[in-house]
Amino acid sequence: MNRQKALDILPAIVDNEVSTEEQAAFFDFIEHDDLLRKEYEEALLIKKLLKSRYKRTNAPEDLTGKIQKIITTLGDQDSVSATSIYDIQENKSNPSNSGDNNIKRTSGYLFRYLTAAAVVLFITFVTIQLLDRTTTYDESFASLFIVENVAAEHFLKSNGQLIEPHFGTHSVIDAEEYLRDHFGMVMTVPKITGAQFEGIVMADFIDGFQTPLLEYTQAEIGETIYLFAFDLDKVLDHDILLLQRHNDAVAVCNTQHDFFVAEVNKHHVVSWLWDNTWYSAISNHNGYDLAGLVEPLQYNR
Repeated sequence: MNRQKALDILPAIVDNEVSTEEQAAFFDFIEHDDLLRKEYEEALLIKKLLKSRYKRTNAPEDLTGKIQKIITTLGDQDSVSATSIYDIQENKSNPSNSGDNNIKRTSGYLFRYLTAAAVVLFITFVTIQLLDRTTTYDESFASLFIVENVAAEHFLKSNGQLIEPHFGTHSVIDAEEYLRDHFGMVMTVPKITGAQFEGIVMADFIDGFQTPLLEYTQAEIGETIYLFAFDLDKVLDHDILLLQRHNDAVAVCNTQHDFFVAEVNKHHVVSWLWDNTWYSAISNHNGYDLAGLVEPLQYNR
């Protein structure tokens, strides 16, 4: 493996379309090439961003028609080229015919190449426009996949309503046993003063990554509290490179009583760390009021 070979197969590496041997050689090579490793990570991030933010849909009928027209045109040009070759073979003895047919054949090839180039340029232009709409590279990835931001997005999309739990229970002990037995998560399900635990929802937090959503209700005021819990090892896993915790929250949360309040879309997300579990809670409450309800945080305003 050399640098040029590694560059050539980089797109196929990102799409997982290379042999095991090529993959191993590529990753061995980028261990000693920081620039190429960065290019690989950026390409992987772009693919994950597109996959997560832009779902696969059927192409518009007019686009399908345009592509079919191009294919038909290319097929016609192939017929012209084939005819030209046949004519050349049949008329080798006629110099004038041979020259005309050579021009015709060259024109056919040129047209196909120009058409293909136009299609590639069009796709490139659309891709650039798409990426431009995500503002700058660093800002787009930093904001889209911060744990606290995604937690707020889920809460707002559900209008802060109770989601039917996959495992319904009012017992935090039963919930802890369920998470341990079914998902291998050894964690504490917090008790929240004045709120009733309703159960666990297991769904994608981001595309391809599941984590438990612990739900609590306050019936007397009609409020629901979402509490997302993360196995810290999985958050730090390279396979979900996009998912990161708020930098200030990471800096602040060192002991059992520490917490951080992030403001996202006019809502407060409260985060803290217990043992190897990261928690992010969101409701319609002021974040500091919510932190005061989580018993072990022992917060008093």
